Amino acid sequence: MRLLFFACALLVACGRSKAPPDPDALTPAERERLATLSPLGPVPPDPTNRYADDPRAARLGHRLFFDASLSGPGTVSCRTCHDGPALDDRRTPNHVSTGTGTGSRNTPPVLNASYYRWTNWGGRFDSQWSLVLGAIENPEVMGGARLAVAHTLFARYRAEYDALFDVPLDPRLGATETMADVDPAIVDRVFANAGKAVAAYMRTLVARDAPFDRYVAGDASAISPAARRGLRLFLQHCESCHGGPFFTDQRFHAIGAVQSGAGVPAEDLGRYTDVAPLLASPFRSDGLHSDGPGILDGVARDPSQRGQFRTPTLRNVAVTAPYMHAGQLADLAAVVRFYNAGGGNIPGVEKSPEMKRLGLTDAQQADLVAFLETLTDTALPDALRAPP
Repeated sequence: MRLLFFACALLVACGRSKAPPDPDALTPAERERLATLSPLGPVPPDPTNRYADDPRAARLGHRLFFDASLSGPGTVSCRTCHDGPALDDRRTPNHVSTGTGTGSRNTPPVLNASYYRWTNWGGRFDSQWSLVLGAIENPEVMGGARLAVAHTLFARYRAEYDALFDVPLDPRLGATETMADVDPAIVDRVFANAGKAVAAYMRTLVARDAPFDRYVAGDASAISPAARRGLRLFLQHCESCHGGPFFTDQRFHAIGAVQSGAGVPAEDLGRYTDVAPLLASPFRSDGLHSDGPGILDGVARDPSQRGQFRTPTLRNVAVTAPYMHAGQLADLAAVVRFYNAGGGNIPGVEKSPEMKRLGLTDAQQADLVAFLETLTDTALPDALRAPP
């Protein structure tokens, strides 16, 4: 009897050891690629901003980020359009963002934005600090002016500014009424430094511990079976443009997202439109107010750039709706359907060759969405997220 019991037990054990293989298990090659997607490392250095990692600059930039007096009407701050979970625009369900006026594009997140090589959807700016300056002066965003910003720094932040920057604020900034009363180069330098301080604050806004990161680190339970299936689909169909720990190739592509929705302009040629003002900017990364070498070598306007937009990071994508450069798509399911169909078509725009029909079933599309949801980490210290 005892012998029969042990024989049965042995048979049960052998049966357990021959469980069918997991059809969703990653291959060794896929696991090797998985290791290239996490962890998200330190924020890349910014040689054009010598104050980029100075805590004093970050503290000043934190205050400026929330200061509405930098805007023309005194009612709009950087935070106005960056108040969502990932510091994107979530105030209204609008397709495009509104500040002092109605913009032409949807505001991207600030969280983790310092990992980008180019800023703005069309690469209109080649540094985080020049993006800040463009937002302040844009009549539809903040409607501010350089001299007014210099006045604000003199009136409210003179001690912090003088302790940080090499050249203290010129006393004439406390009394000047027009640009004719002071050297424009002085105002431009102060304006650029304001942008560099805000950029230093933005570099502290980093979150890199998403469930996906914990899964790659060895926690098999960090993501669901559906998300694991979606991960495999991602490696098959999406990684070419959304590779690396920041989930972007840092390039520009035309995907055929048609201009549609409330407030969306009839035409937006993306990179083709944005290269010209980038090259003309006095605050370009290789310009007079830069602190180091820029990244503009070889950059020129070309017809092939028509309709191209920057590949956005997929980190925190689940909480940054609406999607695309003008908020044309309402949710992730719509985004996946768009790519599954091979994108859209715009007359006169040459679509990227990467845009091909995927042929995914409804269930596979749902799995891909489940994977994208595992890339969410918006945790920031309360002191960084709140007004100083």
